[in-house]
Amino acid sequence: MLSTPIKTLLTSISTLLVLVLMILWMAGAFEQKIEPGINVIVSQYSGPTLTLTPVSIPLFEDVVASVQSGQTTEVAAQIQARIKAIHVKSGDRVKPGQILVTLDDQNLKARSAQASGNLSAINARLQSARTHFNRTQGLYDKQSATLANLEMAKADYESLKAQSASARQALNETQHVMDYGQIKATFAARVIDRYAEPGDIALPGKKLLALYDPASLRFEAYVREAIAVDLQVGQVLQARIDSLNKTLPVTIAEIVPLAESGARSVLIKTRVEQQAGLFPGMFARLRIPQGEEQVLLMPEAYLQQAGQLDVVWVLQDGQIVRRFVRLGQRYPDGRIKISAGLQAGDQIILPTHALSSD
Repeated sequence: MLSTPIKTLLTSISTLLVLVLMILWMAGAFEQKIEPGINVIVSQYSGPTLTLTPVSIPLFEDVVASVQSGQTTEVAAQIQARIKAIHVKSGDRVKPGQILVTLDDQNLKARSAQASGNLSAINARLQSARTHFNRTQGLYDKQSATLANLEMAKADYESLKAQSASARQALNETQHVMDYGQIKATFAARVIDRYAEPGDIALPGKKLLALYDPASLRFEAYVREAIAVDLQVGQVLQARIDSLNKTLPVTIAEIVPLAESGARSVLIKTRVEQQAGLFPGMFARLRIPQGEEQVLLMPEAYLQQAGQLDVVWVLQDGQIVRRFVRLGQRYPDGRIKISAGLQAGDQIILPTHALSSD
């Protein structure tokens, strides 16, 4: 009979051997191996195919841009007065000459009335002095008045004439200041925001409104200098506005001849003809041409999804084989760039034709 240690050893060896065999069985060691390769569907196919040929497509570099206004104005009062009314709000469109803000002009009217009354009083005295001077001149000519009388009459007349001119100038100034009581738009614009309300005190230089000219909107972008050196004023680019889902043609209007030393970029300003939906500060992308490249493009109809993988059916030696492909950019015309898995000259088959020929 075997001793206890030997029995224990044999039991351990048997248990270990069973475990090893189970692991090998679970790993498929006792099953027939399938060599790696393309899964060939044994069938002959003579239906329609599409032969892939290289296509030249333009290359672009997208540059972050923003919509800016070429003319932005901050509206402020030129006098100190209480705001009587603000006639516009954010987003309103205004015409040249349209009243934007009305100020309380009671003090201005009082000053104008005072200046007008002062001018009238001086003119009345001037008329009397003119008559007196003419009378004294006649008497002097008849030797009925002395030279001193004539000179005194002339001095009074000239003094009042100077006072009249000064009073008229003061009246003109008050009437000119009266125009400051109404702040008007100087160009066709759109209101960005208002920074005061009726009842507030307007001070000279204090911002009341901000306006911009919608017709002056443009795209501005900082382009790296390696690309900017090849751009020219008048060159047409494409601008993409994601929020509007629009792509607009833009023309380079200015290239600022100064590169930012930190970013090594140059400021590009472009004008745009289509203004609908644009406003300052919007995010955009400028597409800068970067030559061309040869690629393979395939209509999307030839693509089939296998889980999360992309599959294309290819005719190879008269037989249909399945290829897994890696895709690139999708184009608006329904074509897709093939990044890997196919090459020029491959004949691809529509999935419906490939599957129906099984």
